[in-house]
Amino acid sequence: MRQLDVVIVGAGPAGIGMALALQRIPGLKYGVLEGDQIGASFRRWPRQTRFITPSFHSNPFGLADLNAVNELSSPAIHAGVEHPSGDQYAAYLAFIANGHNLPVVCRCKVLSVARLPRSGFRLDTEQGTLQTRFLIWATGEFQFPDLAPFPGAQWCTHYAHVTDWQDFTAPRYTVIGGYESGVDAAVNLVAAGRHVRLLVRKSTWDPDSDYDPSLSLSPYSRQRLYEAVDTTRLTIIFDVDIVKVSPCHRGGYRIHAADGRHWDEPQPPILGTGFLKGGGAIQIADLWEWNKEGRIVLTEADESTRTPGLFLIGPQVRHDQRIFCFIYKFRQRFGLIAHSLAQCLSLDASALQTGAGAWGPFGNSECCDGCEC
Repeated sequence: MRQLDVVIVGAGPAGIGMALALQRIPGLKYGVLEGDQIGASFRRWPRQTRFITPSFHSNPFGLADLNAVNELSSPAIHAGVEHPSGDQYAAYLAFIANGHNLPVVCRCKVLSVARLPRSGFRLDTEQGTLQTRFLIWATGEFQFPDLAPFPGAQWCTHYAHVTDWQDFTAPRYTVIGGYESGVDAAVNLVAAGRHVRLLVRKSTWDPDSDYDPSLSLSPYSRQRLYEAVDTTRLTIIFDVDIVKVSPCHRGGYRIHAADGRHWDEPQPPILGTGFLKGGGAIQIADLWEWNKEGRIVLTEADESTRTPGLFLIGPQVRHDQRIFCFIYKFRQRFGLIAHSLAQCLSLDASALQTGAGAWGPFGNSECCDGCEC
């Protein structure tokens, strides 16, 4: 049975970025387990989907590419585009992992996790069993869509199950959801020449909305939405709370709203209603403490409050009102966790970049508190 100090589960941007941080700790025995291939979630994106955060190489001036997983690399340079596709970003992650010789084991799905009597964890995987003192969960969210936001959702097509919007050849579609995935679905269908009805609870893009892209529509998506509206092929209906979808006797589907309104649609409605709150962390749900909103409760070091030695990294991390659901946000946690692990293992952490300046002049949480920029 192999024994390691740290195991990271997941080889997306959180897992690869965390591994790069751990690589800076001399003497640390660690590995990354990936059930599929590096960047697998991004390879599942619809073909037309692009990063909403722009990639731009400004590293020489102290500000890392927003989508980079370490300070010196840049997806913009690797892919040659400002808004990478899923496949382009997955290729970037694989390039970084191979270039740094990271110990990533692909096709090694974790089947079960068990706490050991004193400390540490036993992991049963497709390629055998191993033990680790510390476990970092970095399984993301795209592979864990919310498929049941309301009764009858099984009649719908979820955004995460779309391969190519060009495959949708009917003249008209209805999209449910007004945040990033719903708007992206509507925009891409309009670009393909389709007429789209977009049902939303509220505008996430009006000028008075919060400009944090974790809470409102990103500028990139707003721009594309306005352009889609200008085509006249996009109709947006506001104040809609969908409570049910049901099949019609004559074929097609009826979409029911809480206020009694309904819409009939010949094609299966498209769900842009997001992903499960816990993302991939629901795979080991009993090892986390969950609050009343269904979010995972963590210590200040991103450690499980229920299971010592278990850490969470990636888009599910939240602290008070801070939401770390973008790469440029959650990568700030890499050094924090690595430093904590080095201290626990009595290893030298001097090579780690943590605190102010680790990710450039705007890369630390204290910089922008109360700032007018």
